[in-house]
Amino acid sequence: MEPRLFGLPEGQLFEVYLDRLPPHVRAPDCGSGAHGRPAPWELPDSAGPARLGDVEAQALRRQTAEAMRAHQRTRGTLPAGWQRWAEEVLEPTVDWRRALSGAVREAAAWAGGAVDYTYRRPSRRTPALRGVVLPSLRRPLPRVAVVIDTSGSMGDAELAAALAEVTGVLREVGVRGNRVTVLACDADVQAVSRVAATEQITLGGGGGTDMRVGIEAALATPDRPSIVVVLTDGYTPWPDETPPCRVIAALIGSAAPQPPSWVETVRIPT
Repeated sequence: MEPRLFGLPEGQLFEVYLDRLPPHVRAPDCGSGAHGRPAPWELPDSAGPARLGDVEAQALRRQTAEAMRAHQRTRGTLPAGWQRWAEEVLEPTVDWRRALSGAVREAAAWAGGAVDYTYRRPSRRTPALRGVVLPSLRRPLPRVAVVIDTSGSMGDAELAAALAEVTGVLREVGVRGNRVTVLACDADVQAVSRVAATEQITLGGGGGTDMRVGIEAALATPDRPSIVVVLTDGYTPWPDETPPCRVIAALIGSAAPQPPSWVETVRIPT
């Protein structure tokens, strides 16, 4: 780059030229790899690397943040700025998260209140009664099913938001392993996974929308859930009758239609 191209005299130091250069020249530009916008000097789209979509970019951010958190736990500390970034990616902090986690906790407490008797662990009063075995009270752990809307009306941003929320649901319910079933559903159930982390979730779909199918499939599993969480943009029919469990709808997008009154609703802005 020559000074004369900008009407400046030759032979000066770089520091002299810096303040006199046009703003678009002074501002550093690392290209589309940094900000996602093609730069004039880059190769055409047909010759350059393919750009990531919103879902792939979100997955890459989460993978990076999880690697940073693992490094912090096992090998040392992170700079405060990077630590805050990783926490923001892995732990959504906006107000609707509190509403969603509160609804899930309340539903879990409701399901856990359905106590029953069991002889697997005899009552502590049994030794006082010779020849008589008394049952003890058992408080069942809540079983949870998460139905994710993967229909064509759910864009990349909506799917990325839904994936992020599954992690929060798993954590807030306080259950792990095969006690959480995730169903990917458009007009039909495309995939069913029993998961402990978002990396184990299988998505599929892209067609019409009918969350009734996903709710019905969740209730038909051998371990019927006591809580069903539906992550959807709301453009779906709902069951005509109230299901025999608590249903929580996380409606993604401010324009999502209101579901029936028996559905506990939390609105998630995109």
